[in-house]
Amino acid sequence: MKLITFSVEEKPILGAIAKGRAIDLPRAVAAFFEAVHDTQQPAFPTTMRALLEAGDTAMQVAAKTLNWLEVQGIEVLVPVSHPLEAVSLAPPVPDPSKIVCCGLNYADHCREQNIDLPKNLILFSKFPTALIGYGDAITWPAGTSQQVDYEAELAFVIGKRAHNVPVEDAYDYIAGYTIANDVSARDVQFGDGQWIRGKSFDTFCPLGPALVTADEIGDPHSLAIRCRVNGHLLQDSNTAELVFKVPQILSFISQTATLLPGDVVLTGTPAGVGVFRDPQIFLHPGDQVEVEIDKLATLHNVR
Repeated sequence: MKLITFSVEEKPILGAIAKGRAIDLPRAVAAFFEAVHDTQQPAFPTTMRALLEAGDTAMQVAAKTLNWLEVQGIEVLVPVSHPLEAVSLAPPVPDPSKIVCCGLNYADHCREQNIDLPKNLILFSKFPTALIGYGDAITWPAGTSQQVDYEAELAFVIGKRAHNVPVEDAYDYIAGYTIANDVSARDVQFGDGQWIRGKSFDTFCPLGPALVTADEIGDPHSLAIRCRVNGHLLQDSNTAELVFKVPQILSFISQTATLLPGDVVLTGTPAGVGVFRDPQIFLHPGDQVEVEIDKLATLHNVR
């Protein structure tokens, strides 16, 4: 499933993408139960976090509803959906309790800096107020930074409470994957000597367009990942370059911090970021930024 959070007239709606339309999942589920004459319809979640917290039963209801819609005529689909181009896409999880990020976690990103691969995971966080959705603008206050950079990243979303999870069990705790852009103010990041402030400006965590459930992705370590600015390909790599793989990341974090449903984990960025190019490339007004990952579509934002 491709799960989304979208808005129509500024009202947030839990949804999914099907047949090129944004499906209003709570309305679609109600229509499904009415069509199959099931009077025992359970209360269905209305937010992404609530859907994940509700667990497998709610996810199965969503999947059955979408499968039912796939075989129905347009007269059934239209009343519970909107044209995708007519809605605003928020981050798939608009309100995670945590956004955890991995630094220096691509081998090619380490090579471009002429540094050794890290022996342990390097973690930092971004504030949830940094989140924006597909099509939203990346902005920052005048005078705060002259070196704002892009970072294409694969992100995964936690599906159930995860504490002290063994590596071999890690996939059981992942609801799905999405695309992130770890936007970074390099002069602030390096000037502070730590990363959180320079990576947590409001709007510095574009996320989306959808949360694609894990069953549609398969191996997350064989996905092409790219970033384009104004159509110019600046990052072109593969998640095979990850130093620490997804199960290691989840297990490592969960040893010290309990991960909750809806928490977002950014896995790192590959080579090609602006600060290490010659000449350097940073974002300017009017820039169009696209992050593309196989099986996850493209996340587009503007400066």
